[in-house]
Amino acid sequence: MDNSKLNGKKTYEYVFDYFSEQILSGKLKLNDKIPTEREIAEQLGVSRNSIREVMHMLEITGLIECLQGSGNYVRCDPVEYMLKSVNMVMALLEIDYAEIFHIRTGYEYAAVRLAVEAATEEELEGMRQILEEMEQPMSAKESARLDLDFHHMLVKSSHNRILILYSSMLDGLLDQFIENFRAKILTNKMRAELLRRSHWGIYHALRERDLPEAMKAFDKHFRVVEAQLEKLVQKNSE
Repeated sequence: MDNSKLNGKKTYEYVFDYFSEQILSGKLKLNDKIPTEREIAEQLGVSRNSIREVMHMLEITGLIECLQGSGNYVRCDPVEYMLKSVNMVMALLEIDYAEIFHIRTGYEYAAVRLAVEAATEEELEGMRQILEEMEQPMSAKESARLDLDFHHMLVKSSHNRILILYSSMLDGLLDQFIENFRAKILTNKMRAELLRRSHWGIYHALRERDLPEAMKAFDKHFRVVEAQLEKLVQKNSE
């Protein structure tokens, strides 16, 4: 291999950069079949072992799928892929769940603003059905699941794929940091009632395409959850 191609990089870094460029440039898209190890090795002038090493790393991170007898394909569960990387970064930087919560809330504020205009009749009906189901007697755990469904529907109705992706990822991080966080909030009847009212307030405001009311209702929701989060942070620091 011509070492001038490496520019001081290790061979596996050079190969990894090749895959990054292929994806970022659009030459490789989701579900595309990747050229064989031999073809890539010949193109880059590196050993097949170097290609195999990077392919294995990409398979572990969930970016590609290696199918025996068929080949290698670009496969990516975006949330799962990003969670694996972000979890490690969060741990190394010692970022706590309060910081994650505030970022996630910021995304949802943006989603509400977009949903006022973009939510479809089907999505609004989906929110209504979730809220009506939450009115029925059930455990805090069951109610927490429906609460999550409501927020997923709310963010989905923004029709912004980046918001949907990042909000889902941050939900996953919060769930990992705080087991059954929503259920803990909903075990308190007063908090549960405040959240119930704010949920309905968000829904009705979206139905009326009323941005000020939607933001007002979401802000009430945010304050209830933030107060509980602060208590959990304080408890965990003791």
